Amino acid sequence: MKNLYQLARYNLRIIFGGRFVYFLTASLIFFLVVGTITALENSFIWFSEIYGLIAFPAVLLAFYPSVFGIQSDADQRTLEIIFGIPNYRYRVWMLRYLMILVLVFLMLFPFAALSWYLLISFPFMKMIAHVMILVLFTSSMSFAVSTIVKNGNATAVIMIIFGLVFLILGEELETSKWNIFLSPFYQSDEVNSVLYREILRQNRMILGISSLVFLLLAMLNLQQREEFLR
Repeated sequence: MKNLYQLARYNLRIIFGGRFVYFLTASLIFFLVVGTITALENSFIWFSEIYGLIAFPAVLLAFYPSVFGIQSDADQRTLEIIFGIPNYRYRVWMLRYLMILVLVFLMLFPFAALSWYLLISFPFMKMIAHVMILVLFTSSMSFAVSTIVKNGNATAVIMIIFGLVFLILGEELETSKWNIFLSPFYQSDEVNSVLYREILRQNRMILGISSLVFLLLAMLNLQQREEFLR
């Protein structure tokens, strides 16, 4: 148990070291500012607005460790050590990835609790579950891209451009199964509720399968030891 505790503590220091505090501060500021504006400007708040309010800080929290994880190992000269252990490197990065998801999941509770208490009551666990699906997709994609680009800053730029494209196409993809930001609480008289539930189901299947594919791609890319140790 002591060894497991020390291992977890060491990996947490690597994963969330450096600039993570800035991402944590940014997510908190975004939540407080947007939450306050939403409360002041709207007499009634929709569940879909709460979903967006919680989803962005969650994605931001997972953004840094998934994008800069490999570069952090390279900067701290631990990349050579990890690659020097046959087959163990997959366990190291998978363990870290699972730790990222668990910590983001735990951090969602105070954000969701504040929204539930200060803004509007909503299905608490359902909201967190749907946000985690989005976090799983964006973090796995970021991790896969980082194994291809092999540079944290370049990966961050690519992911930001990818996110901006979907935000710009928000109206066109508002009720599309290909919209990664599709809200599970969308309500409109123009869309049949039964049809929208089917669209949401397909969307979640696409995000879930894509996440597994991205993780597999990342693990396959990590077999190219020489590419990372140049």
